[in-house]
Parts: sequence; C-alpha cells; structure tokens
Amino acid sequence: MAAPSTFLVWAESLETMDYYDILRVPMAASPEEIQKAFHQLSLRCHPDRFVDEPEEVGRAASAVFKRLVEAYNVLRRPALRVRYDNELKKGQVKLDEHAVAQKKTFEQRTLFMIAKDPKAKQYAAKADQFLSSGALEQARIQLISACQHDPGNEELKDRLAILYEALALEPGDF
Repeated sequence: MAAPSTFLVWAESLETMDYYDILRVPMAASPEEIQKAFHQLSLRCHPDRFVDEPEEVGRAASAVFKRLVEAYNVLRRPALRVRYDNELKKGQVKLDEHAVAQKKTFEQRTLFMIAKDPKAKQYAAKADQFLSSGALEQARIQLISACQHDPGNEELKDRLAILYEALALEPGDF
C-alpha cells in the first residue's frame, strides 16, 4: 500500500497529469496493459483502505481514485481514447465531463436482451438473475461465460467492464 502522504502529493499534481501518466502506462499501451494497470492501482489506492488515516488523506485518496477511474473509462474505450489522444496533442490533459460520462444509456435492456448467441443468452439470463439479487460476483462469472459465447458483442463487454468497476468499489475486498 502506498504511504498516506503519497496521496496528498499525488492529489495535488492530478490536474497536470494526463490519463496515461495517471495509469502509469505509455501512450502505446494495449487495452490489456491499461486494464492491468487500472486494477493494480485501484487495489493500492482505493479510498476504503484509508479510513483510519487523517481526513485529508482520505480526501486525497478519493480524488486520486476518482481520476484513476476517469482515466480508465476513457482509455479503455477505443473511440474515446482516439478523441482523448487528439485533445492531448492540443495540450488538453483531461477530457470534458460530458465525454467521460458518455456511457451508453442502457434503457432497461437486460443482459439477456443484449446477448445474441443462444448459449450466451442462457448465461446472460442467469447473470440478470444474480444482478437483480445483488450477487455481483456470481453475475460476473455468468457474464464472462456469455461474453465467451458472444465474443463480438461490444455492449456485453461494456456491461462486464461496468460490473468489474462495481466489484472494485465493493467494500470488504480490500
């Protein structure tokens, strides 16, 4: 775990850091490298790990974690990453709030509705059931299986990424 003072310094420099610097990856990083970096850093700097620290350390850890999630949400999406890279060339280190929040609106579409392959639909239906009961880990397992049977389904992959984010934020895993 990083020293509490590290977050105070890191939080102060966030506004000048680009998303690649925040995730500590090169601009040519693959999606797998970006995901790995995000998961490693999120485990190290999740604010729940600093509840016993002074309040300013908790606020700093929250700021770092929020910016880490923002960087990951942009760099893991190919279209947003291209847009960000173009803005970065112009000196913009942060993508505007609207673009980052531009997650697809999932107008009550269940995972079953999103899945296209018949076998994927079976796994997606089970994942929907687990999600409705709050069993995120079991839903994740079913959703992974659905994605394996429907490998070209980007919306299903996006839902899995969102589920991973939700799991990373669950208390007690740290």
